[in-house]
Amino acid sequence: MVDLETSAHDSIDEEDVPEERFYLGVITICPQQRGIATLLDGQQRLVVLSMFLAFARDRMTNNRERNRIDRMLMRRAFGRAPEPRLRLAPEDHAWFAHFILPPGATRRLPATAPLGSPRELLLAARFMEHAFTNYSAADLRNIIDFLMHHTAVVRSIAEQRPVFAPALPALPAPSSSRMWDDLEPSPSSSRYRVAAE
Repeated sequence: MVDLETSAHDSIDEEDVPEERFYLGVITICPQQRGIATLLDGQQRLVVLSMFLAFARDRMTNNRERNRIDRMLMRRAFGRAPEPRLRLAPEDHAWFAHFILPPGATRRLPATAPLGSPRELLLAARFMEHAFTNYSAADLRNIIDFLMHHTAVVRSIAEQRPVFAPALPALPAPSSSRMWDDLEPSPSSSRYRVAAE
């Protein structure tokens, strides 16, 4: 977050070059059905960015800015219930959906983590709450514009594998007359060795 804020602040003073990007790292996903993907790596970064957007949304002064940020957090359509763009694991999502995602929710953080809720998320939210006391609306606007137009992630796509993959063949047992170091690899043993690696 500090790097993002510093880069956003530095971009005010520099020429606005659209090709330049602040990389937020690698996000690994596994595509599912209907445009939904399972996030395999990068959840902490996306949760922190979502929290940042929610805190910024709840501190913006006009509805247009609040709605623009809210659309980055939630999908809203007529005749359908709002759907979060980022859904956490079930044990964390109930807290996230109640104290972060709804408009105005970050202004109503609980004093302690409710029974069964993730303490780490509350600690992160409390840290942001403290940090946000020093932001002006112009600061927030600048960081969000930088985030929307000058940041990027590297998206890595993983294949979905069955939960129980068939076992690889075992390596051949060493002969009693020679040690492994003395053996010349045979075609079959190298095939097994590659499969095991």
